[in-house]
Amino acid sequence: MRTEKLGAALVPVLALAAHLAIALTLRATAWPEVTTAGYLWSRGMLMYRDIKFLHTPGTIGMLALVFAAFGPSTAAVRAFAIAWPLAAHALLLRETRGLRPSSRALASAFFLAVFFSSDGHAVWPTVVMAALALPIARALSTGRFAAAGLLLGAAILCKQTAAYALVIALVWLLARRRVRAAATLLAASAAPYAAALAAFWMAGAGPDMLRWTIGVPFTNPMYRGAFHPPLAMALGVLVPFLPLAAEAALERPGEYEVSAGWLLAVAAGLAAICYPRFQVLQTVGAIPCLALGAARLVDRRPSAVARLATAFVAALVVSRAAVVAMGNTFDGRVLFWNDAPAFGALVERVRRLPAGTPVYSELWENLYPRAGRMPAGGVYLHPWMDYYFGVDRMGERLAAAKAAPGTVVVGYGRPPGGEVVGPYSLVRRPSADGAN
Repeated sequence: MRTEKLGAALVPVLALAAHLAIALTLRATAWPEVTTAGYLWSRGMLMYRDIKFLHTPGTIGMLALVFAAFGPSTAAVRAFAIAWPLAAHALLLRETRGLRPSSRALASAFFLAVFFSSDGHAVWPTVVMAALALPIARALSTGRFAAAGLLLGAAILCKQTAAYALVIALVWLLARRRVRAAATLLAASAAPYAAALAAFWMAGAGPDMLRWTIGVPFTNPMYRGAFHPPLAMALGVLVPFLPLAAEAALERPGEYEVSAGWLLAVAAGLAAICYPRFQVLQTVGAIPCLALGAARLVDRRPSAVARLATAFVAALVVSRAAVVAMGNTFDGRVLFWNDAPAFGALVERVRRLPAGTPVYSELWENLYPRAGRMPAGGVYLHPWMDYYFGVDRMGERLAAAKAAPGTVVVGYGRPPGGEVVGPYSLVRRPSADGAN
């Protein structure tokens, strides 16, 4: 009994310590769509009116608040990337209380191996959703549909394709003729977006928000075609679902407060976010639910089921951990932020430009936040996203900003008359009087 109590106390501490050790050394990814937009918003530009991007504003807005409070530093970016998975892991450990210490430890290993092998160490909306997955499943299981709706609405406010989870939940309820519960869930889930829309409307960007978060995704050709993933990629997404699916089939009604059926429904909805491009990063919101299902299956009686489940989960953990170990760099840097010395040299050069110099960046990396600069023309859409150039005349507006007198254009290569910094270049457009 004393050994079991000691194990129960040590598992959460050791699991979260292992999580932090990996997260602090593994390279994070600062996706520029989120980090550059968050920086510009923190500096006074407004989403959708000035910053053009089609994600809902939740993740970018939270990062903007972090940047406003602490500055666009590497530490702030890494902390943002670490916080949400760590919270999701802590919630997983909370839900596995009462299981054997070995089952809890294997669940944590499942979570860490699958999460980090799915590129989950990143500043991205689905990473934030991972911290919402288990609370959503708990609220649905306990019949708190208003709370479940608000949590689903918060996920939708991070990235609107989280609505897949809402649709699955509504279908589940309507199939059981729970119309009132479905109506409550739907109304509550709409509240976070409605509140954000009202705030943007008062700021003068309401129609812009509607256009970029609802209109563009349904009308832009970029999103009309579906990509059919290769078998290995499809299996990489589906295989981690097997323990939870088996647990949902074996679980008796009322056996757990959070039902495996709702865990499976939430996980399926959050994993469906990968459609139509099938990037594994888009599935990480489902992983806490999958890990909890694996823990329960490993803990199940009879022992033959537990042994088979343990062998399967352990094999999955080992294979995914090998992917993390062999496919990543453990130097604590941040991709697209400070991972390349040449980019660091460019950042220092751009910082030395005279104050107020308009800068137009053609790079994918986060030049604006790293160099503390603002985009030329007072409007931002990443120039690689040319499939959005027809919206709000963005192609014309970016071209005008790039060509404006005195603008410094930062790009690649060795253009005539440009200043070269490693693989990058700076070209100043002639000022109005013809001087460079």
